[in-house]
Parts: sequence; C-alpha cells; structure tokens
Amino acid sequence: MNIIIETITPKIAEAWINSNKSNRKLRDGIVEKYADDMKHGRWTNCPEPISFYDDGDLADGQHRLFAIIESDTEQTFPIARGLRRQDGLNLNTGLTRTLVDNARISKTDTDLSKALIATARAMEFGNVSIGRSVSNGEALTLVQKHREAASFACSTVRNKSLLCGAVVKGAVGRAYAAGVDPDKLRRFCDVLGSGLYNGDFETAAIAIRNYLLEKGAVLSSSGLWVDTFLKTQNAIRYFVEGRKLTVIRGVAEEAYPLKKPAAKKTVKAK
Repeated sequence: MNIIIETITPKIAEAWINSNKSNRKLRDGIVEKYADDMKHGRWTNCPEPISFYDDGDLADGQHRLFAIIESDTEQTFPIARGLRRQDGLNLNTGLTRTLVDNARISKTDTDLSKALIATARAMEFGNVSIGRSVSNGEALTLVQKHREAASFACSTVRNKSLLCGAVVKGAVGRAYAAGVDPDKLRRFCDVLGSGLYNGDFETAAIAIRNYLLEKGAVLSSSGLWVDTFLKTQNAIRYFVEGRKLTVIRGVAEEAYPLKKPAAKKTVKAK
C-alpha cells in the first residue's frame, strides 16, 4: 500500500465514483453536510485517506467524493492505493471521536462541551428546528458566533432534569444576547430550577417550569421544541418585566430574535 497527497477535482471525483462497485449505502445527509462545509470554507485537511483496493475498486471515501461533486470545489486528500481485500475489514471500525474529543485533543478548543454546542445550535436554529443536524465545522462556527451568550446560559441554567435542555438554555442565551440584565436572568433560572418564588412578579418562571415538567419526555418532538423555545423566551420577557404570568399559551413571535447582520451599502458607479 502507498499513500500520496493529491488534489481532487469534481471531474476526478466523478471518475472515482464510477469505481465504487461495492460500498455501504450513500447517506445523503452526510454528503450535504460535507458539501456545505466545502462550499463555505469550513472543510479542513482530512488525515483519513480516500482508499482503493489493489484492483482499483474504491474502498473508502465515497461521501467525500460526492461532496466534492456537489460543492463543485477542489479538495486535497491523502490517497491510499493497494489495499488488500482483507484490509477492508478494518475500515472505519475504530472508536469514533466526537467533536469535543477532537477539539480537546488537538487543543483547538479545550473548553468545548456538548452543552455549549447544543446551546449555540439552539440559539441559531431554535425558532426553526433545534434538532437540525450540523457538521463539525458548522458547529464550531456557531459556538464562535454565540460563545459568550451560550456560555452564560450553560453556567446559569440549573442542571436539573427536564429544566436544563438546549431549548431552555437557547432561550436564555437569546435573552442574554439581546441585552437583558444578567442578574435578572440568573434570578429567572434560580426560580425555574428551585420552584421557589417571591411574588406575582416572578410567576412567569413558575409557569414555564410547570409547562416543562408537564410535557416531560415529549419535548423530544421537534415541533414541540420550536413551540417551547418561543414560550420560554416569552416567559423570560414577562419575568424580567415583572409581569404576572400563570398560564403558558401559544406564542407566534420571538421575544428575543437574533440580530440580523447590517445590510451592506451599495454605491452607485458615477
């Protein structure tokens, strides 16, 4: 077996795909994630080679090759040729590392955690679908974008079953990013976690607490996630404004929408 570094164009990838005579079923979602990273410059050098058996058949790398075609980009990979058929028994059988594992081992981000990633993802997509799958590259980009607010939410929301999921942390992070007083958010999280409140002006935290405990495991439904994300934001708004809220009802709009990037000014040519 020999390994060399090569730059793969879409045309080369297409030719190699034709050598893909026997491989596992293609997963379109994986191809889409890889392609999106490639198109947006998030794809980094991959140390895992695209591999071929000694008779020329493709052994490993079909998802990356399809992603090159879909993204219409050139990518550089190690290319391993000359694998024996029995070598294929060990392909992709090692213990998979998570993004958190890789970030810590490589010292790219030693403070990264699953909770931080989930919270940043909820802040970005909670009003659409918190369960939206993202690539490692996109996850890191989201953490960088929302790090301060997501870190605050992770450290402030009590680690208590049903009351500390990404939907809650994402809503708290949104409020923090919108400039809500951090002390009021801390108090909201205290009441949410303990169930102890001082008066009608803090009932919003109790109302959303009761709602979360009532819904329980069915919060895994992505449709309910979105609804709960909106309701939690609304409860936070009532709480910080000191308004009484005892029943959680449907909410159509976000209390703390993400700020949209400023539009670039266009200058007419003279």
